Amino acid sequence: MLTLLFQASNGVPSMALGRGDAIVFDSAEVEALSGSRDYRLMLETGLGSISATLDEITLIACDIGPGGLGVTRTAAAFANALGFARRIPVLALPAFELLGSEVARDKPVAILRRAARPHVHFGVYADESGRGKLVLYEHCTEQSALDQLSDLEDYDLAGNIEVAGHAAPVTNKATMTCMLRLALAAPRPELDARAWPIVEVLE
Repeated sequence: MLTLLFQASNGVPSMALGRGDAIVFDSAEVEALSGSRDYRLMLETGLGSISATLDEITLIACDIGPGGLGVTRTAAAFANALGFARRIPVLALPAFELLGSEVARDKPVAILRRAARPHVHFGVYADESGRGKLVLYEHCTEQSALDQLSDLEDYDLAGNIEVAGHAAPVTNKATMTCMLRLALAAPRPELDARAWPIVEVLE
């Protein structure tokens, strides 16, 4: 059985296939698919490369942002349409949970992604009750996010915004291995579950 993964909110769409707990295809590793938004081509290439069929896909997991709104919506639309047509549940995975899980080691992870100026998407992923989770998410001004970061003693940074005096962001995209791990650990969604992107509210 296969898990189909879509990640696009970082602005660079990619698709992967997982068999069990292992990634068996990642479009990001195929030069001809680099930067492509042709999800049908990605899927056909992926299935062909592992000699699999659509019937083997039992779960679709889709990154719902926040981040690049257009690319996130496009990926979610394809995932939802495929899920509807093939009766496959679609699991929505927030991008900040993916990034936090990817980067988290022994300190909180501050996540900053650009939104419509002067706003940003701001989150903190940290250990709570023995497990990592997104403990804060705000759509706020960049200055408000920086003010809140000044209260953290130490943290790792992820996203696409640098913070003066701090090391550059570790990454702005989770690995597909990380995404697959979170997808398999999540409760199984209902058959008609679909992914709805996180959108920013303009004031």
